[in-house]
Amino acid sequence: MPLTVQEVKNISCPDGKSQIKKSDGNNLFLLVKNGGSKLWRLRFRHAGKYQEMALGKYPSISLSEARKLAEEARASLIHGINPMDERRERKRTKTTAKDKLFSTIAQKWWEQQKDSWSEDHAARIKRWLQIDSKSISKLHIEEIDAGHITELMLAIETAGTPKKAPNILAVINRVFGYALAHRLTRSNPAQGLPLGDILKPLPPVKHRAAIVKPNELGQLIKDIDTTQSGNYCTIEALKLIPRVFLRPTEIRNLKWEYIDFDDRLIRIPAEEMKRNREHLVPMAKQVAEQLKEVKAVTGYSELVFPNQRDSSKPMSKNILTNRLRDLGYPADVMSAHGFRSTASTILHEKGWNHEVIEVQLAHLTGTATSRAYNRSLYLAERTKLMQEWADYLDELSDSKGM
Repeated sequence: MPLTVQEVKNISCPDGKSQIKKSDGNNLFLLVKNGGSKLWRLRFRHAGKYQEMALGKYPSISLSEARKLAEEARASLIHGINPMDERRERKRTKTTAKDKLFSTIAQKWWEQQKDSWSEDHAARIKRWLQIDSKSISKLHIEEIDAGHITELMLAIETAGTPKKAPNILAVINRVFGYALAHRLTRSNPAQGLPLGDILKPLPPVKHRAAIVKPNELGQLIKDIDTTQSGNYCTIEALKLIPRVFLRPTEIRNLKWEYIDFDDRLIRIPAEEMKRNREHLVPMAKQVAEQLKEVKAVTGYSELVFPNQRDSSKPMSKNILTNRLRDLGYPADVMSAHGFRSTASTILHEKGWNHEVIEVQLAHLTGTATSRAYNRSLYLAERTKLMQEWADYLDELSDSKGM
């Protein structure tokens, strides 16, 4: 007799037995074990051999569901198909489909590439793929066409971040390149996509003004070093900034506890840096001498360049830029932040190692491991660079005094 819902619910394995079978008819039965589990099984014959097929566990699979699965299996048998082989093929096909999702392929590509990037860059690309590209992440890679990617680019623009669009498109292009190489797709809809015709033109990039011609830089340094009108801290801060590659905000918040005159180093803690990483600045002789003189004047404050009205606060935000204006250098000629670009441009022209310059500018380079290594590896070279740069500025300034 067929089983009832109540029987299936109440049935249990008698004491002393490891398992029992309760038939529902047509070779469908419930295997009840002494541990309490109840398993649906279908016995069938195919190619002259008897086999048992697992249909699932009660109560996840109810009596009615078990009968439906058994009926589907019998239908396969009528057509000469082994239902167990058919189920294995369905699982294989399902796994293959998952492997071809854009998100799955993108993750594999990211895993392959991540060790060649900095931690920040790897995290940024992961965000682009998982969050910004969410609209295509669950699509089969062969389903994605130029229209899907165009809609994604327009969504990025609508979200108010159009500058990210070219970078995200480049990453998607690389993911498709990976998929092509592994025969997961036959086309790359991201390749050659005319982004300039899809999105509105971006506003012109405003670069911070910087003097990069040696003769003009020499005159600027001479003006900074010899013009004494104005507030003492502002004068000294503007003298310092060209010689240490620090950002204006890092100069303004510089504290005496960061200055190590014995080792001739400025050690700025991570919380004071833009990249949230500790930064070392080797001090040239000229820089160390200047800071010793400044300490004799402002040593009463924890700040190297305290606010004139409140010594517990740093100088105001625009004071260095305003002094450049007072010296005759307008906004389109030189900015306080521009001294970093000045140093980078000229030092590259002089043939200094790119990595050494980048590390001294506190830019992230390489992997997390290599960055930790580079801080010690390049310190000797950076010390030499900072001294030669200070000497170079003195030479340029002196040449203007002749």
